[in-house]
Amino acid sequence: MGAVSATFGAVDLATDALGVTLPWQAVAGLFWGLSLKSRVFSPLDNARPDLKKAVDGEATRGFNDRIMPSWTPPGVTFPIMWVLVVGPLRALSSTLVWEATGMHLLNPVLLCIMLHLSVGDTWNTVNNVERRLGAAVPGVACVLASACFAATQFYSVSEKAGSLLGLTAVWITVAGLLIADTWRINAAEAGSKWEGEPLFPVKGEVATRFWFEK
Repeated sequence: MGAVSATFGAVDLATDALGVTLPWQAVAGLFWGLSLKSRVFSPLDNARPDLKKAVDGEATRGFNDRIMPSWTPPGVTFPIMWVLVVGPLRALSSTLVWEATGMHLLNPVLLCIMLHLSVGDTWNTVNNVERRLGAAVPGVACVLASACFAATQFYSVSEKAGSLLGLTAVWITVAGLLIADTWRINAAEAGSKWEGEPLFPVKGEVATRFWFEK
């Protein structure tokens, strides 16, 4: 969030100094790009699933590398939803908020969606990179909560923006149910003892790595 705020502030200072305003198309493109690549601001290892492998039904980070529920959508569903549905909804709603709040990037309302993306990037590390199936369940709940919070803040300045961003919570809810069910079916039953991962991070074989570590 610090890196995002500094970047947004630098862009605002530059445009103010030059006496120009970013075209709305550039702002929409920026937030669409951030919706897909916000992890560039994260120090964590945020390697994403291989989309080609996911589409082909092969094992990749977070998809088919564990027992998946029978109702898991086809792999092609995920890139379609994130790239062509969720991304544009985030971009359009953020652009409406940008226009309604003085056409500056560094403002508290727009930072709410960046908080949502930051939570999502952290969850990606937990679920896809570190494969902490238990901790991923409350983690995805935090992603959903941050999306709802951002939508309410957007709604406070633009009802249309808040409604558009709120639609993304539907897909995140479906994803959250999938994560919870994946955790459930990957648990082992040993007699009367349930041996699933706990719903919180535990010290084990997995170690958190940063992208700059070799």
